[in-house]
Amino acid sequence: MKIINAIVFIGLASAILAGACASLQACDLCLVIYPDAPSVFHYKTSEYFTVRPGDPLYIPAYDRGGKVLLKRYTNTIDPVIYQAPNLVGFYASTDGHDGYYVATSEFRLIIDGFSKVPTYYPNIVLVFDNVKPLYCVPEIYINGALLSGMTYALGNLNVTTPTPDGKNYSDVLSVLFSQRGCYGVRIWAFSDENGNGILDAGECRTAYSHDTMVPVQEKTWSSIKELFR
Repeated sequence: MKIINAIVFIGLASAILAGACASLQACDLCLVIYPDAPSVFHYKTSEYFTVRPGDPLYIPAYDRGGKVLLKRYTNTIDPVIYQAPNLVGFYASTDGHDGYYVATSEFRLIIDGFSKVPTYYPNIVLVFDNVKPLYCVPEIYINGALLSGMTYALGNLNVTTPTPDGKNYSDVLSVLFSQRGCYGVRIWAFSDENGNGILDAGECRTAYSHDTMVPVQEKTWSSIKELFR
């Protein structure tokens, strides 16, 4: 048995087109979330690819760990991904998910209203699910307070501040997140427009946190190390 450092998988929010939202009475929107800690972004090869120095598409200002991440087919930078302040590298996902992996189980979680236009997100909800192992009951703390359930009401976010390049808008909320007792807990966030506690439209990409104090089998440790190749 080994005791491992925590690995946290924090995913981006799926985009929902304004036209699609306009067709719904209430459109729940996913939000971008990332850790304020060193992280490696795992990307879907169907959506992104990386280039290294010497490639005609290489942009030094966007180099993280010797690679630049670009959108497939458009060969452009995705500014949402680069919002994470401590992004240190990229890794091609092997499980179909994309998001930020972090080697800690306690960190400040940033909830970012990153948007192309000024946006208001009411009733933001953090969701914790997909617990490993199955039926484990985790201890989840937000700002030092133990949660009694598997969701956390974060409040509202009004996004009106232009980014430095003036092309997007970004305002954020943040919480101190920690968890222990279970091998893993998934995290995601959405704006609950109609207040029913359910994501009614779109699909949020996820976060995944491993507890530092949970012992794992040797074979599991080998698979975990693969996440940081």
